[in-house]
Amino acid sequence: MNERHRFWQRALRLLSLGIPREASSAFLGNEPSWQQEHWLRSLQKEKQNVIDWDGRLADIPFVIVDMETTGFSPQQGDEILAIAAAKTVNGRVIDTYATLVRPEQPIPTSISALTGITEDDVAPAPPLAEALRTFVPFIAAGVLTGYHIGHDLAFLRHALWRHYRQKWAGRFVDMQPIVRLVRHPCPTLDEALACYGIECVRRHTADGDVEAMAELWGILLKELRGRGIDTLHDLYAVLSRH
Repeated sequence: MNERHRFWQRALRLLSLGIPREASSAFLGNEPSWQQEHWLRSLQKEKQNVIDWDGRLADIPFVIVDMETTGFSPQQGDEILAIAAAKTVNGRVIDTYATLVRPEQPIPTSISALTGITEDDVAPAPPLAEALRTFVPFIAAGVLTGYHIGHDLAFLRHALWRHYRQKWAGRFVDMQPIVRLVRHPCPTLDEALACYGIECVRRHTADGDVEAMAELWGILLKELRGRGIDTLHDLYAVLSRH
């Protein structure tokens, strides 16, 4: 393993734990000692305690994520083709991220037909290991959310482990059970968008889907507040009962 790869492995390890870049920078020049490891774990525990249970939904950064992939199973060789994310606070988008990803295998024709992503599109794109270096810092400071977010998390976790032997331990919440809680069952994103009258003109593109989900998330936050669900603890608690 060369020094450059070791650097990024350490950097993504800290960021995947949610450690701020300014706090982790001191450890990127050498291997962490056990004292440093203990300090990092303490910092992460303190950070999670503040965000996870006491934070008001209106104050917590939620990062809406979507990925276009060649299938449903990274363990079976399916790959990421595009990644997009929107960092939001109180339902307002404050920053965005988007990139195509150059896969290792040819894109199936059915996936190109669905997503519009072709071999020519991804030829100049970064490989996944490189894309992670900008994507992980973007999402590390917030709670991830999306419609059926488990799909995206499966690919994120697989990618981090495969390329950097790191685990993702950040918090997340799925929009689909929230829609079921405040309105009625909508098994698919298309049904949820139709239910709320949200148009997604670039459906099945990562940034297009994130844009539509950001609008949906803003509405859901208002509906949650209307039901007296004000904190992340409140939200986790009520979802656990449904």
